[in-house]
Amino acid sequence: MADESINRQRQIQSILDGEIEDGEDLAAEARKIVEYLLLEKKGYEPEDVQKNVIFELKLGRETVNSSVDFIVSANGKQAMIIKCSSGSLSSRERQAVAAARVISSTPVPFAVVADPATAEVLEVKTGAVIGEGFGAIPVKTELLRLLAETGPISLTPERIDREKRILLAFDAIKCCVPRGADGGVRIAETEESQCGESGKKSENKP
Repeated sequence: MADESINRQRQIQSILDGEIEDGEDLAAEARKIVEYLLLEKKGYEPEDVQKNVIFELKLGRETVNSSVDFIVSANGKQAMIIKCSSGSLSSRERQAVAAARVISSTPVPFAVVADPATAEVLEVKTGAVIGEGFGAIPVKTELLRLLAETGPISLTPERIDREKRILLAFDAIKCCVPRGADGGVRIAETEESQCGESGKKSENKP
Protein backbone atom coordinates (compact mmCIF):
# COMPACT_ATOMS: atom_id res chain seq x y z
CA MET A 1 0.00 0.00 0.00
CA ALA A 2 2.83 2.35 0.86
CA ASP A 3 4.46 1.73 -2.52
CA GLU A 4 1.14 2.35 -4.31
CA SER A 5 0.70 5.63 -2.45
CA ILE A 6 4.23 6.75 -3.34
CA ASN A 7 3.72 5.82 -6.99
CA ARG A 8 0.41 7.70 -7.07
CA GLN A 9 2.05 10.80 -5.60
CA ARG A 10 4.83 10.57 -8.17
CA GLN A 11 2.30 10.27 -10.99
CA ILE A 12 0.39 13.30 -9.73
CA GLN A 13 3.60 15.30 -9.37
CA SER A 14 4.65 14.31 -12.88
CA ILE A 15 1.33 15.54 -14.28
CA LEU A 16 1.62 18.82 -12.37
CA ASP A 17 5.21 19.32 -13.55
CA GLY A 18 4.10 18.73 -17.14
CA GLU A 19 1.30 21.26 -16.85
CA ILE A 20 3.66 23.85 -15.38
CA GLU A 21 6.17 23.25 -18.18
CA ASP A 22 3.44 23.56 -20.82
CA GLY A 23 2.27 26.80 -19.21
CA GLU A 24 5.80 28.21 -19.20
CA ASP A 25 6.20 27.34 -22.88
CA LEU A 26 2.97 29.18 -23.74
CA ALA A 27 3.97 32.20 -21.64
CA ALA A 28 7.35 32.28 -23.38
CA GLU A 29 5.58 32.22 -26.74
CA ALA A 30 3.41 35.13 -25.62
CA ARG A 31 6.51 37.10 -24.62
CA LYS A 32 8.05 36.59 -28.06
CA ILE A 33 4.86 37.76 -29.77
CA VAL A 34 4.54 40.84 -27.57
CA GLU A 35 8.20 41.82 -27.97
CA TYR A 36 7.92 41.50 -31.75
CA LEU A 37 4.78 43.64 -31.81
CA LEU A 38 6.25 46.36 -29.60
CA LEU A 39 9.49 46.73 -31.56
CA GLU A 40 8.36 45.92 -35.08
CA LYS A 41 4.72 47.00 -35.30
CA LYS A 42 3.95 49.43 -32.49
CA GLY A 43 6.71 51.99 -33.04
CA TYR A 44 8.71 51.52 -29.83
CA GLU A 45 12.49 51.69 -29.71
CA PRO A 46 14.53 49.09 -27.81
CA GLU A 47 15.28 51.69 -25.13
CA ASP A 48 11.53 52.13 -24.57
CA VAL A 49 11.09 48.48 -23.59
CA GLN A 50 12.51 46.84 -20.47
CA LYS A 51 12.27 43.05 -20.39
CA ASN A 52 12.10 40.62 -17.46
CA VAL A 53 11.84 43.35 -14.84
CA ILE A 54 12.24 42.15 -11.25
CA PHE A 55 11.26 44.54 -8.49
CA GLU A 56 11.32 44.54 -4.70
CA LEU A 57 8.28 44.94 -2.51
CA LYS A 58 8.39 45.72 1.18
CA LEU A 59 5.53 44.58 3.38
CA GLY A 60 6.07 45.09 7.07
CA ARG A 61 9.54 43.77 7.90
CA GLU A 62 9.62 41.46 4.91
CA THR A 63 11.08 42.12 1.47
CA VAL A 64 10.19 39.90 -1.46
CA ASN A 65 10.47 39.99 -5.25
CA SER A 66 7.94 40.17 -8.05
CA SER A 67 8.26 40.68 -11.78
CA VAL A 68 6.62 41.85 -14.97
CA ASP A 69 7.57 40.73 -18.43
CA PHE A 70 7.83 44.23 -19.88
CA ILE A 71 7.76 47.87 -18.83
CA VAL A 72 7.07 50.18 -21.76
CA SER A 73 8.07 53.83 -21.49
CA ALA A 74 7.04 56.81 -23.58
CA ASN A 75 9.11 59.99 -23.54
CA GLY A 76 11.07 58.54 -20.65
CA LYS A 77 8.00 57.91 -18.49
CA GLN A 78 6.92 54.42 -17.44
CA ALA A 79 3.55 54.08 -19.12
CA MET A 80 2.57 50.43 -19.45
CA ILE A 81 3.44 47.10 -17.83
CA ILE A 82 2.84 43.79 -19.56
CA LYS A 83 2.31 40.36 -17.98
CA CYS A 84 2.31 37.27 -20.19
CA SER A 85 0.62 34.01 -19.27
CA SER A 86 -0.48 30.70 -20.73
CA GLY A 87 -4.15 31.71 -20.89
CA SER A 88 -7.19 32.66 -18.80
CA LEU A 89 -6.44 36.36 -19.08
CA SER A 90 -9.47 37.39 -17.04
CA SER A 91 -7.95 35.63 -14.02
CA ARG A 92 -4.75 37.65 -14.42
CA GLU A 93 -6.26 41.11 -14.85
CA ARG A 94 -6.17 41.88 -11.12
CA GLN A 95 -2.58 40.67 -10.83
CA ALA A 96 -1.43 43.00 -13.60
CA VAL A 97 -3.29 45.98 -12.13
CA ALA A 98 -1.79 45.34 -8.69
CA ALA A 99 1.70 45.08 -10.19
CA ALA A 100 1.24 48.36 -12.06
CA ARG A 101 0.07 50.08 -8.88
CA VAL A 102 3.06 49.08 -6.75
CA ILE A 103 5.98 48.56 -9.14
CA SER A 104 7.31 52.04 -8.38
CA SER A 105 6.55 55.04 -6.20
CA THR A 106 4.33 56.33 -9.01
CA PRO A 107 1.79 53.81 -10.35
CA VAL A 108 2.14 52.91 -14.03
CA PRO A 109 -1.12 54.04 -15.69
CA PHE A 110 -1.72 51.12 -18.09
CA ALA A 111 -1.34 47.35 -17.92
CA VAL A 112 -1.58 44.55 -20.45
CA VAL A 113 -2.15 40.84 -19.96
CA ALA A 114 -1.33 38.62 -22.93
CA ASP A 115 -1.26 34.98 -23.95
CA PRO A 116 -0.23 33.54 -27.33
CA ALA A 117 -3.72 34.13 -28.77
CA THR A 118 -4.84 37.53 -27.54
CA ALA A 119 -4.33 40.40 -25.11
CA GLU A 120 -6.26 42.79 -22.87
CA VAL A 121 -5.38 46.39 -22.11
CA LEU A 122 -6.35 47.73 -18.69
CA GLU A 123 -6.63 51.20 -17.23
CA VAL A 124 -4.81 50.92 -13.91
CA LYS A 125 -6.69 53.74 -12.19
CA THR A 126 -10.04 51.94 -12.49
CA GLY A 127 -8.94 48.39 -13.26
CA ALA A 128 -11.24 48.40 -16.31
CA VAL A 129 -10.49 46.58 -19.55
CA ILE A 130 -10.25 49.28 -22.23
CA GLY A 131 -9.15 47.15 -25.17
CA GLU A 132 -9.03 43.54 -26.35
CA GLY A 133 -6.76 41.82 -28.84
CA PHE A 134 -3.15 42.47 -29.84
CA GLY A 135 -4.37 45.34 -31.98
CA ALA A 136 -5.55 47.12 -28.82
CA ILE A 137 -2.02 47.40 -27.45
CA PRO A 138 -1.37 51.08 -28.15
CA VAL A 139 1.25 52.21 -30.61
CA LYS A 140 3.73 54.71 -29.24
CA THR A 141 1.91 57.81 -30.49
CA GLU A 142 -1.37 56.53 -29.04
CA LEU A 143 0.26 55.76 -25.71
CA LEU A 144 1.61 59.30 -25.55
CA ARG A 145 -1.92 60.61 -26.17
CA LEU A 146 -3.37 58.37 -23.48
CA LEU A 147 -0.73 59.54 -21.02
CA ALA A 148 -1.61 63.16 -21.70
CA GLU A 149 -5.28 62.41 -21.00
CA THR A 150 -4.70 60.35 -17.86
CA GLY A 151 -4.54 62.02 -14.50
CA PRO A 152 -2.22 60.95 -11.67
CA ILE A 153 -3.08 57.86 -9.66
CA SER A 154 -3.11 58.50 -5.92
CA LEU A 155 -3.12 55.59 -3.47
CA THR A 156 -3.17 55.71 0.30
CA PRO A 157 -0.52 53.73 2.21
CA GLU A 158 -3.26 51.31 3.27
CA ARG A 159 -4.32 50.78 -0.34
CA ILE A 160 -0.72 50.25 -1.41
CA ASP A 161 -0.30 47.54 1.23
CA ARG A 162 -3.52 45.93 0.03
CA GLU A 163 -2.27 45.91 -3.57
CA LYS A 164 0.99 44.33 -2.45
CA ARG A 165 -0.90 41.58 -0.63
CA ILE A 166 -3.04 40.93 -3.70
CA LEU A 167 0.07 40.65 -5.85
CA LEU A 168 1.72 38.34 -3.31
CA ALA A 169 -1.34 36.09 -3.35
CA PHE A 170 -1.19 35.75 -7.13
CA ASP A 171 2.55 35.16 -7.12
CA ALA A 172 2.17 32.47 -4.46
CA ILE A 173 0.02 30.44 -6.86
CA LYS A 174 2.98 29.89 -9.15
CA CYS A 175 6.58 31.02 -9.35
CA CYS A 176 6.62 34.05 -11.61
CA VAL A 177 10.00 35.63 -10.86
CA PRO A 178 12.60 34.92 -13.56
CA ARG A 179 15.70 33.07 -12.45
CA GLY A 180 18.98 34.96 -12.52
CA ALA A 181 20.12 33.00 -15.55
CA ASP A 182 17.20 34.40 -17.50
CA GLY A 183 18.69 37.87 -17.37
CA GLY A 184 16.01 39.66 -15.39
CA VAL A 185 16.47 43.39 -14.94
CA ARG A 186 16.18 44.25 -11.26
CA ILE A 187 14.69 47.53 -10.06
CA ALA A 188 14.24 48.45 -6.40
CA GLU A 189 10.96 49.97 -5.32
CA THR A 190 8.33 47.45 -4.26
CA GLU A 191 7.66 43.80 -3.46
CA GLU A 192 6.81 40.27 -4.54
CA SER A 193 7.88 36.74 -4.26
CA GLN A 194 9.27 33.62 -5.72
CA CYS A 195 7.62 30.36 -4.73
CA GLY A 196 8.26 29.34 -1.18
CA GLU A 197 10.81 31.04 1.00
CA SER A 198 13.63 31.34 -1.53
CA GLY A 199 12.47 34.72 -2.81
CA LYS A 200 12.31 36.33 0.61
CA LYS A 201 14.95 38.47 2.25
CA SER A 202 14.73 37.72 5.93
CA GLU A 203 15.07 41.13 7.50
CA ASN A 204 13.41 39.88 10.67
CA LYS A 205 15.88 37.06 11.24
CA PRO A 206 19.02 37.49 13.34
